[in-house]
Amino acid sequence: MQPKRKIIVLALGSDGDINPMIAIARVLQQQGHEVEFLASAYFEEKVQAAQLQFVGIGDRSQYEKALLNKDVWHPYFAFKSMWKILNESLPLTYDVLKSRYSPGDLLVGTSLAFAARMLQEQTGAKYATVHLQPSITISAYSPPVGPPGALPKGMPLALKQFYINMLDMFLLDAACRSDLNDFRKKINLPPIKNVFTKWIHSPDLVIMAWPEWFAPPQLDWPSNSFCTDFPIFEHKEIAEISHKTTEFLNDGAPPIVFTAGSAMAQGAEHFKCATETLRNHLLRGIFVCKFRDMLPVNLPPNIHHSLYEPFDKLFPLASAIQHHGGIGTSIQAMLAGKPQLVTPFAHDQFDNAFRLEELGIAKTAKGNNPDVWRHKLTEMIRSKNTQGACESIKNRMLSNPDPIDQIVRKILSLQ
Repeated sequence: MQPKRKIIVLALGSDGDINPMIAIARVLQQQGHEVEFLASAYFEEKVQAAQLQFVGIGDRSQYEKALLNKDVWHPYFAFKSMWKILNESLPLTYDVLKSRYSPGDLLVGTSLAFAARMLQEQTGAKYATVHLQPSITISAYSPPVGPPGALPKGMPLALKQFYINMLDMFLLDAACRSDLNDFRKKINLPPIKNVFTKWIHSPDLVIMAWPEWFAPPQLDWPSNSFCTDFPIFEHKEIAEISHKTTEFLNDGAPPIVFTAGSAMAQGAEHFKCATETLRNHLLRGIFVCKFRDMLPVNLPPNIHHSLYEPFDKLFPLASAIQHHGGIGTSIQAMLAGKPQLVTPFAHDQFDNAFRLEELGIAKTAKGNNPDVWRHKLTEMIRSKNTQGACESIKNRMLSNPDPIDQIVRKILSLQ
């Protein structure tokens, strides 16, 4: 029998990053291990609802302030803005993590859990990096797709490698290396470079938390990396579809669910376009958005608004999903077997959208054009090929009844 251990999970990001880490932490705890879940205080209620021991980093206002930063969702300025927020919280995150750690504890962290990576360097702690989206791997063989689109498939590897080097030098390292090394100096760690292309990957274990059919392994991935199934977050006893949303669902044909992401506080144009997409049409829609001021004041009767719904329970009841391309939303839409219209804003969303479209289960729409949205949505809903592809992907995901088991086994293999 495997000895019981204390495992500290450090999860940084939005709901799409927090939810799968909660799913992993719950299974670790169910197997008898002591689990502490470290995240922004903004997620305290969600983590405690999953019956996990929560340790907050900062207060809610820090996360809420970040949501109001428009540049966080700018296609080209997003990374620099995100790093500024991450850097401001790095000392506190490091101090909280260090205060909870004792020799022998296991560390598990998301891609941006820099504090865990540095504590590993200082103490020799065993640490598993969990990457939730393929774009974070920065591979020259399969470069991440950004706002301009994918590189030509026939481009020589040398040119792809040059592209990655420039991306690393002038965007990634340019934004964060100096700040990170300033902090490392304060805690007596040597300077580093190639932060995102090399350093963020734990030398102990790197979990690529997606199946190979979604993003195949590449020759320049870390040698200690492993693809798994998606760590699917299920609400189960945590949350149910609201009564008003249930009434709307029962009152007509399956609606299209529209969402711009849990952290999107700049989605007014997005939902304005969604409203016009459905106005004066037989199509029905549900807008899921926690920011009521992002929505038009008077919604037509064929549109219902909800501040929050559990996607794993709502999506199977929809006809299609329109969303931003966040990995968490994408996974839930795939599991529900529904066609997806993706309108990416920033970060990994362009890359996720490209992969979904390659699978034949989604279309991408750049910009807010209601005629384009309506055409692409109705085309996918009516398409037997799209529906068949969606059902095929759904069956692939359902073929493994324990999708998190492989991740947990890898984490517990660290000695």
